Parts: sequence; C-alpha cells; structure tokens
Amino acid sequence: MIAVIKTTDEYQSMLSRVTELALLDPVAESVEGGELEVLSVLLEEYERRKYPLSPPSPLAAIRQRLDQLNLSSKDLVPYLGSRSKVSEVLSGKRSLSLNMIRALHDGLGIPLESLVSTEKDDEPADQIEWDRFPVREMLKRKWITADRLGPQKHIGFSESRELLEGFFGAFGGAKMTLSALHKTDRVVTATPADKYALVAWEAYVRRRAEGVEVRRVFRPEDWGTDGLRELRALSRFDVGPRLAVQYLQERGIIVDVVPHLPRTRLDGAAMRRQDGTPVIALTLRHDRVDNFWFTLFHELMHVVLHLRDVDDTAKRFLDDLDVTAELPPHEREADDRAREALVPSAYWDVSAVRFSVAPATVNQLALQIGVADAVVAGRVRRERKNYRLLSAMVGSGEVRKLFPEERWSE
Repeated sequence: MIAVIKTTDEYQSMLSRVTELALLDPVAESVEGGELEVLSVLLEEYERRKYPLSPPSPLAAIRQRLDQLNLSSKDLVPYLGSRSKVSEVLSGKRSLSLNMIRALHDGLGIPLESLVSTEKDDEPADQIEWDRFPVREMLKRKWITADRLGPQKHIGFSESRELLEGFFGAFGGAKMTLSALHKTDRVVTATPADKYALVAWEAYVRRRAEGVEVRRVFRPEDWGTDGLRELRALSRFDVGPRLAVQYLQERGIIVDVVPHLPRTRLDGAAMRRQDGTPVIALTLRHDRVDNFWFTLFHELMHVVLHLRDVDDTAKRFLDDLDVTAELPPHEREADDRAREALVPSAYWDVSAVRFSVAPATVNQLALQIGVADAVVAGRVRRERKNYRLLSAMVGSGEVRKLFPEERWSE
C-alpha cells in the first residue's frame, strides 16, 4: 500500500522501488508510470521534511537577486541608504537593519527568511548599527577618544564600531549592548527617544559609577520617615543639592549628575551597578531647584521600592518626568511616594496654599514642613498643571552652577 513515508526504513524501501521503476522507463500513462510519479512525490515530500534546505545568507540572497535582475551594487542605494552603506553591507561590515530588510523585500522581492537569516548568530556585534550612536557628541564630551583613528574626520560605521566596542566592553560588550537596545520597558519619555542615545548615556553612567568608592552598604530600612525627613531638610540650604549627593552616598547610594544626550529628554535614572550598589543619575535637564528635589526623590523611590533585588543589575528606570499620559504602575508609585515624602499630605491637606496661591502661603507651608520654598512651589505648579505660577520661587538657574565640573549645553 502506498502511504506517506514516516520512517527511514520506509524511505529506503520506497527509494529502492523507485530505482526499479526508473530502470523500466515506463510510459507515464501506464500503471508503473503512475506508481513512479506518486512515489517520487512522496520521496520529495519526505526529503523536504527530513532534510530542509537552509535559506541563503543575506549577502548571498542579495547578490543572487542582483544577478537575476542584472543590477549592480549602486542599484542598492535606494534600499540601503547610501553608497557607503551598500559597501559596508556587501563587505560584511554592516548588518541589515529592519528598514533595510523591508526595503529589499518590498523593492527587490528578496524573501524575508533569507534576509533575516544569519551565519553569525553568535556575534551580536554584527547586529548593531554602530553609526547610529551619537559618536560625535560622545567625542565632544570626551566620553570616548579617537586618538587611534588618526587625523581622519570621517566617522562611519566601521570607525564607530571600533570606538564603541571598547566603550561598552566593560559591561558585557556587544551582547549586553544589543540586549539594552531591545529593552524598552522601564523607559518613560514624553516623545519617542533615540534608543541608541539612551543606551550610550546609561553606559556612561554605569562606567562612572564603577569608579566611585562606597564605604557603606545600602539598607532600605534607612529610608523610613526619619531618613526622608533628613534628606528633604537639606533643600533649605543654597548648596542643598550638593549636600544631598553626599548624604545619599554616605548611606550607600551613588548619585551622579550626567547631562542628557540630544533626543533623550531624560530627567533621571535609577539602576544598580555590578556589585549591587544603587545608582541614581540626574541630568538637570530643567535647571530648577524644585525639579532637582522631585527628580531625586522619584529615583530614590525606585531604588527603595523597585530595585530590591541586588542581583538584578540589568534592571533600570529611565525617566522623563514631563510625561503626563497614563503612567506604568511603578512610575505612578514613585511619583506618589516622592510627592508624599517631600510635602506630606498631613501638611498639604490643611494648608492655605491649596486655596490661595501666593508667595506668603507657599513660605508658610515650607516653614511648617522644613523644606525650601521651591519644593512647595513646585508641588503647587504640578497640582494645578500651571507652570507659569510662582515662577520666581522655583529656583531657576540655581542648580547646575553647583556642579561646574559638568559640561552644560542645550
């Protein structure tokens, strides 16, 4: 009985029968001819299942399609973006981006399975678009140096890769970099941010944090009512932000100030360095006293509430606090707890400033709580969603000058 092949023995038996029939060279309309046709189809189907052919590599698929259509490499420019990118793709120096894959599939009809297959699955570095990192800005800030590249001014894909592989090397190299590029959770921005700039900024924060000496292990129990009260009380001093950095570091939390990169819109971040030490990074994107304290407390709440697993050093929170849309639960909790820690509801709910917004009522509540006027003024502005209120009381231009070692540019 003729049936679908399921075992190797059945395959060998049917193959022998096909050989016998083929030697007879039967007429197609004969019984033997019909049997040969059916058995050949069954053999082909079994071989396709048992020994599937791998699709060609992306480069092979592209070159094959160029030959079929009688095209040259310059005809790839509309699909890959530029002559330099065409050269880098065809030489194997650049992997295909998602946009390139779509363009080649839609424009030249190259099968997707050929374009996304790769013979270098164990080399994540080949899957990163290195020239999408803000390399020139990183060079300008001296985050990286290009001494070994010589006097050349052009920094393309290959040069970017050479500069950045070392930069990311201390934190898992290309594998961790690729993973970070794919991680969009725990990142909150009001507008779509440049993920390559975000990853570069985060890596720089981590590099700096590794060099900080911490003499005390962080303990969540330090951050009850008393610890938060002591921290917020520092806001009364003109140099309060500097004092806060020192206060937190003495309690096992690294606080760093790292200006944001263009197209990131970051206010702050919370993460753990490789040994589990908590790290808070602030950008001072808004140079105001109220913004400093709210951002600091927001990130502190992430450390205390959401980074409790010391071993989970890959977890981090990157925050744009201008976001007004629906927030994830962990961001709402950090907001609520920061707001309560800075201006406790026991004071806020009975304060005159809720009904009469004036410098005098702001000052009265600030004195009762023991915080800077700017902290209360910032709370009023956020509650009323009116950022023109009390603009003279939020300490504009008073924070960045306390951190002159950073390079400030808009």
